Amino acid sequence: MKRILLGMLLLCVLPLAASIDEDSAMANALSGLSLLSHSVADYRISPVMNLSGFCTNYYRPFNSPDISIFGLHNAIRLNHLYVGIGNSYLHHADYTRHNPYLNAHFSVLGLSVGATGHMVYDSVADEDGEYAWYYDLGAALKSGDYAAEMKLLRSNSPIQQVAYSLKGKLGEDLDAAIGFVSQRDEKDYYRVAVSAYLHRFITLYGSWQNDPNRFGMGLQVNPGKWSIMYSIRSHTALDPGHAVSLDIYW
Repeated sequence: MKRILLGMLLLCVLPLAASIDEDSAMANALSGLSLLSHSVADYRISPVMNLSGFCTNYYRPFNSPDISIFGLHNAIRLNHLYVGIGNSYLHHADYTRHNPYLNAHFSVLGLSVGATGHMVYDSVADEDGEYAWYYDLGAALKSGDYAAEMKLLRSNSPIQQVAYSLKGKLGEDLDAAIGFVSQRDEKDYYRVAVSAYLHRFITLYGSWQNDPNRFGMGLQVNPGKWSIMYSIRSHTALDPGHAVSLDIYW
């Protein structure tokens, strides 16, 4: 009973933002539109990121001091094969959740296909933990500044999503993406996002989604081999969520 009551409390807080945790600074700013993301942390929300590097991130959902999410993510490239591995850890005084994952995807001539396996382990206070296994599937096609992506996230779970996205270039220093998300047990919604290169070291990100009506914004400083980013995302009924990420590229 204790597990059920606490689980209901947390589920009333976390998934008000999205069924799938979008807890990296990049995902928080872009409302989960991974086509504009440059962070390996977002292998959690896309099996076809085509990125290598390392990321550590911190997320405070709805500015709640009692709930924190930490992440460590790493990915390498071996010719046309990318392999990513990482873990997301949610901490609460009475509840913890781990989400380790392993990704592999293949990319050639602009076409990428891949899959990610997730293990979700949670525990309540001093009770025994429970775990479940889910997987993601994805495909993307990229040509120059334009791209399309389709992905199935957390298959066979209550939070299963199917997402479709398109990316294009609006100007020399302005990229945009639009997407539609179909959810198993929640309402479907649309989302749009933009990234604007203000300076060779500074990029501004922004996004909007409907149902619920939310806005995201983030600022990234990228000197070259590494970057640091802060983002904030609003909610109609709760305080904004804050995220910070540090990325290293190779």
